Amino acid sequence: MHVSRHSRIYPHTPPRVEVGPASRADVLKQSRGLTARDAEVISYLARHRVLTALQLARLVFGSYSHARSRLAVLHERGVLARFRRDIWPGSQQWRYTLGPVGAVVHAAAAGAALPRPATVIENVLRLAHSAHTEHRLGVNDFFATLAGHSRREPGCVLDEWWPENEIGETCAGIVRPDAYGKYSDHDHTLSFFYEHDTGTETIETLVEKVGKYAELADAGIRKPVLFQLSNTSRERNFHVALAHRWPHKAPVPVATLPADQLTTPGFHIAPTSPSIVDAVWLAVGHTRRRALADLAPRTTRLTTHLDAA
Repeated sequence: MHVSRHSRIYPHTPPRVEVGPASRADVLKQSRGLTARDAEVISYLARHRVLTALQLARLVFGSYSHARSRLAVLHERGVLARFRRDIWPGSQQWRYTLGPVGAVVHAAAAGAALPRPATVIENVLRLAHSAHTEHRLGVNDFFATLAGHSRREPGCVLDEWWPENEIGETCAGIVRPDAYGKYSDHDHTLSFFYEHDTGTETIETLVEKVGKYAELADAGIRKPVLFQLSNTSRERNFHVALAHRWPHKAPVPVATLPADQLTTPGFHIAPTSPSIVDAVWLAVGHTRRRALADLAPRTTRLTTHLDAA
């Protein structure tokens, strides 16, 4: 989902939206002959709403070019819909979501009521025009990068990942994380809440979020909170504000990653270092950056489902 810092996005121009066949006859016809991998693509999109070709390549396919080719076919068949905004120069990656055929196939597999094509098209249009979609893509990019790394690297496992709509209910309304993850790297296991910052909120708002996580810890769910911030300057200001609010020690473990320290992803399945798993994380109260797995407490126990919290 990377856009060059020299590119210009036209946010007020309506996105280009493409939805494939939508009649009931088309849905029945185009749903035939889907592969197990197609079903995996549908499942990921049903859970995460919107993903780029590169993100799906990391999750499902063996190469970016293969992913683009198959996703184009699925779009033509109405299994997937897609949209993007104009940028200059170049072009924004297509954002893929479920089309009429994919939505019906998923509902049938889940035993849910089959959606009408018009309802699916309405959902696609709402997603394409939503100001929250790019934030969601940022969260999904973190997930896809970490899941893809875990697929390729022996000893690395993304044990759990709960998107915002799933983890919010577990937090009893105290705070609404962007995601919850559990990542294992050999003998280290890190369970964490994830916050994806795009620079639109004030530093004070981010500090208040940490306060909410402290309330959650008091309620019995204490996990490190990882913030991916938009740039190094914002990271520095955040650390200063946290030290001002809690001079001795932050109430919960917090670590930050400035996005401008990451390598531009390009179209490689395996991200070039430094990536989110490398020594780019700065824990609050420390001066040395650490790898993602090194943020894990030394006494980590291998448990599931938020330690049954």
